[in-house]
Amino acid sequence: MNYGYLRVSTDEQANGTSLDTQRREVTGNALTHNLVIDQFIEDAGVSGHLNFLDRLAANGVTPQPGDVIVVAKLDRFSRNSMDTLNTVHAFKEKQIRLIINGHGDVTDEKNIYGQLMLEIMAAFATHERRVIKDRQRVGQAAKRKAGGHIGGHAPFGFRVEGSGKNAALVPIAEQQAAIETIKSLAGSMSLRAIADEVRKRHGVAISHVAVKKVLNRGN
Repeated sequence: MNYGYLRVSTDEQANGTSLDTQRREVTGNALTHNLVIDQFIEDAGVSGHLNFLDRLAANGVTPQPGDVIVVAKLDRFSRNSMDTLNTVHAFKEKQIRLIINGHGDVTDEKNIYGQLMLEIMAAFATHERRVIKDRQRVGQAAKRKAGGHIGGHAPFGFRVEGSGKNAALVPIAEQQAAIETIKSLAGSMSLRAIADEVRKRHGVAISHVAVKKVLNRGN
């Protein structure tokens, strides 16, 4: 069985990355190896950091000896260097061929330059992912410091106004007053007792779990 593997992440979908372009590249790459694709596997909105064999299994595909998988580019295959090398090793043992455009058959022991480039590019793919995650972390920290909201439910004491990049946390007066009460009672009463006291003083319903979160975040 000859498979063509296509993948775009959620962010890449938003930026217009096309599965159709990959389909054409895979088809052409297969033809240069005298192959015809029997089945295309499409992963739309899937991270390249996830285990490749798990991604195949999620599509109902378990490669068998003699099968061939053709991928348009290395980063479509994986952005995790450890998974890349482990998968290639597993394919070699099972006699499954993996052909990546620009690298050739990376499961072919005679293709030493292709395997070398695969190892180098796999390391760069992992590094690129680290850089992206670090940029996201820095951006989220800056937005949080500026009073922006980075997603999820608003913490106790705030409500979310706006959406997407413009989302911001806006203080809720009565809940902010409740937070001051929680802080003043911390250490002198149990979490449940504090929650009861907040309900009595401010008429604000809050659980002991929420009280703990307020104290943990230091607001």
